[in-house]
Amino acid sequence: MLWYKAWLETRWRFAFLVGSILVVWLAPLWISSTGVPPGVPAAKQWMGLQLGSVLLYIFTAIYLAGSGINSQTLYAATSGFHGSMLFTLSLPVSRRRLLFVRAGLGALLTCILVAIMAGYILLRRPEATSALQSLVYLTRAIVCTMPVYALSVLVACVLDEMWQFMSACFVWVAVFLLQARVEVVSRVSPLRGMSLNCYPITAPMPWAPVAVSLVLTGVLLSLSVLVLQRKDY
Repeated sequence: MLWYKAWLETRWRFAFLVGSILVVWLAPLWISSTGVPPGVPAAKQWMGLQLGSVLLYIFTAIYLAGSGINSQTLYAATSGFHGSMLFTLSLPVSRRRLLFVRAGLGALLTCILVAIMAGYILLRRPEATSALQSLVYLTRAIVCTMPVYALSVLVACVLDEMWQFMSACFVWVAVFLLQARVEVVSRVSPLRGMSLNCYPITAPMPWAPVAVSLVLTGVLLSLSVLVLQRKDY
């Protein structure tokens, strides 16, 4: 029942993301068909597609985490109308299990969408891509997206949906700015780990961003459990 309830509360977010992905994928094809702008090399078009898909990795992770337990609109802010948060917290199950179901379903859907987007990027790549290169990129794209999702889950346990998305975006914008100026952050940033601009498909596995992503994901999800168990609603 919990998994089905979580799906009912996540399905429209998932449908919106599928539509957004299709828009990003079809845009280069539409530009090519209209000839605007003329003479754009295929490699440059693919690079734009790759950059757009990486931004969608981040958007997908943040947006799907918004179906967290505390992400519905505040009761007081809507004159007595609210989402399912109060009903969810009244269920005869532990908050840890509630978080596991919500975060688990969102993480599964995020991994599916990231894998599909990464596969499409590799399919549209002008050069040939081996099976090993594809597997390496799929793995690091999914792993490096998980800290983005885990942070959004933590924020969703603290803030309502009016601020959860914006707060998570601000944090990762700050990380992006830091990685351009601080060498240590640049080496371990998950945002660089999921990008083919920073680590080309021919490069070996970037273990530093991958390891940091795994550690961050575990720490952030653990903090989410602690916050949820100790907070009064």
